[in-house]
Amino acid sequence: MNALIHTQFSRLRIFFRRPVRSIVQLFFVAIFIGLIIFIIDPTEIHEICPWAIVESPILATLVSCNLFWISGMIIGLVGIIATLFYPRPFCGWVCPLGTLFDFLGDLGRKLRIVAKPVPHWLNEKMRYFSFGVLIIVVLGTIVSRRVICIYGCPIYWLCAMWKLSIPIFTAIFVLFVLLLSMRVKRVFCRYICIYGALTSLFSAFARKRLYLNLEVCDYCTLCRVCPMGIDVIYGLVVESRHCISCGECVYSCVKSAFSWEKVTLEIDRRKNG
Repeated sequence: MNALIHTQFSRLRIFFRRPVRSIVQLFFVAIFIGLIIFIIDPTEIHEICPWAIVESPILATLVSCNLFWISGMIIGLVGIIATLFYPRPFCGWVCPLGTLFDFLGDLGRKLRIVAKPVPHWLNEKMRYFSFGVLIIVVLGTIVSRRVICIYGCPIYWLCAMWKLSIPIFTAIFVLFVLLLSMRVKRVFCRYICIYGALTSLFSAFARKRLYLNLEVCDYCTLCRVCPMGIDVIYGLVVESRHCISCGECVYSCVKSAFSWEKVTLEIDRRKNG
């Protein structure tokens, strides 16, 4: 059975490498597109952005008016609550921008233009860059009293550029991110996304973690397919805050060496022992 699963798992397949996840992702993409076409003006999609959970209260307080984008705040809150059970599932299963970057990353691999993997230590250190972006956005919002996050948001301009003139710097940045995503999968999600940075803080308290059974693993490295660049065989428990619960490593393993386990003292004992 494991061999059958593995033969179906192609590194060069564009999307649908893990069909269940891909179907769920496309389902939420369809919902997002439907909202843009029939309900929400493309220039106002920040109202359903999960980052509204931070930005909306800030702006409502500063400008003394009702700027509470309830839909975005609810999505943001649900994403954080879900992270307390599994690491960042919103990023791995729901976010339409993440789905786009998954597709671009797979396309880059298909075209064989993907870059060499970022070393594990560097990938983990560069994660902190997103916190710098988060701080800049929060301070910029406070000072300008405007929704400044949209100036660097690829999905906003992919939707709104048909109605608004895109600033030249923003156009260059968005194009750069889209092209780079074909070389480094989910580069925006790893090092820039501010909501991803926010949820990564809560993933430290996730009820379940990915556990590697060292008695089964033969270190074949077939599991090194993480879209967030995590070296999943780096330790007994995958503790990286990059983890988005996509399950790509689990699905690619021919030995079934990975499993989702509750964080318990037993796992901590094995990890430290």
